Amino acid sequence: MTGDLSHLASSPYDFGQMAGRYESWYSTPAGLAHDRVQKKDVRHLLRPGLGGERLLDVGCGTGHWSSFFASMGYQVTGVDISPEMIAAAKAEALECSFEIADACNLPFEDGAFAVAASMATLEFVADAPAMVREMARCTKPGGSLIIGTLNRLAPLNQQRLAEERPPYSSANLLTPQEVRKLLQPYGKIRIAASSVEPREKQSLNGPFIVAEVRT
Repeated sequence: MTGDLSHLASSPYDFGQMAGRYESWYSTPAGLAHDRVQKKDVRHLLRPGLGGERLLDVGCGTGHWSSFFASMGYQVTGVDISPEMIAAAKAEALECSFEIADACNLPFEDGAFAVAASMATLEFVADAPAMVREMARCTKPGGSLIIGTLNRLAPLNQQRLAEERPPYSSANLLTPQEVRKLLQPYGKIRIAASSVEPREKQSLNGPFIVAEVRT
C-alpha cells in the first residue's frame, strides 16, 4: 500500500472494511519507507500553518495524514464517507476534528480553509474533477490545494493493476501529466513523484504523486 486508501464518493470498493487494520501498514518496513519520503515531499511543497490556520483533509480515512498536517501547525478538519474510517480517526487523531462527508459535495462555506488536502483519495472517487472543484471552492484565495495520488507510471502500481489486486483494481490511476491537466485551472502547479528509488523520483515515475496548487 502507498498512502491512505480511504474514499470520499461512490466506489466499487468498500474501504470501511479496512478501517481496523489500515494503520498496521505504517509499521511495516515498506510502509515506513514510503511514508517518510511522501511526508518529506509534502513538507517541501506545503508551508507550515501559521496561527492555527484551518486545513481540510478530504478522504482522511483513519486520520494518519490529518495528524501529520496538525503537526505542521494546522487546525485540521478531516472528512470521509466511511463511518468506520471516521470512527477510527476520532480514536487515533485526538488533535483533529472529523465528520462524515462526500468529497464531491463538501458541507463547508466558500473559502473556509487555508488549505484543502487529499491523500490517495482522488483515484478512488467517482468524479475526480468534481472533487477538486469542491476542494478549490472551500479554499480561500491565496491558499493551497495539496493532492497526493497513486502514479499510473510507477512500476509498482502497474504491477498491482496487472495483478488486479483490490483496492487498486477499483482505482482510476493518473499520470503526472494528467494530474497537471486536472489541476491547471486552479493555479500554478508544483509536483513531485515520491519514491524510495532516486531514479524513479527524478523521472516522475515514483509510486505517489504529490502536487501543490496555490489558489
